[in-house]
Amino acid sequence: MQTFRLIAMTACFLGIVITIFNSLYPSEKFSKQVKIIFSLIFILSIAKPFAAGRITLPEIGETVYASSDYYSSLNDNAYDYFIRSVESNISASLEAKLNEKNIYPEEIQTSINISDSSSISINEVIITIKDMNVSSQVIECITEATEGEAKVTVKEFKDEGNA
Repeated sequence: MQTFRLIAMTACFLGIVITIFNSLYPSEKFSKQVKIIFSLIFILSIAKPFAAGRITLPEIGETVYASSDYYSSLNDNAYDYFIRSVESNISASLEAKLNEKNIYPEEIQTSINISDSSSISINEVIITIKDMNVSSQVIECITEATEGEAKVTVKEFKDEGNA
């Protein structure tokens, strides 16, 4: 970081010096030669830290590999978020269907699969209820809502806070 700061300060200083000397040279006759000399001095002052080995640039392959890992992890995170969102939305929709029949589940967990053709299928629905007497109604309602596509499991809610 210190080296980059030194390069920036040198570039600014040389820019000011070049501007001053451009206004001071005697005639247009030498303007091209003076500009070439100042340009070479400017380039050499910027290139000196690289030539001395104080600054090394990463290999292009390493940079591409690192950025591909970063974007790959972003893609995986986005895909996982998408899956969780869809599962949550399906669970909320199934809960609304059960609520229409006056069945109020404690929890609904949905597991989905997205095929290569981007179609979503529901693998499994796990429903936790307090009253197991309505389990057959729950299974019937969920099977109807998922068109028999999903495996439906009904579990009894165990209140662990009163144990």
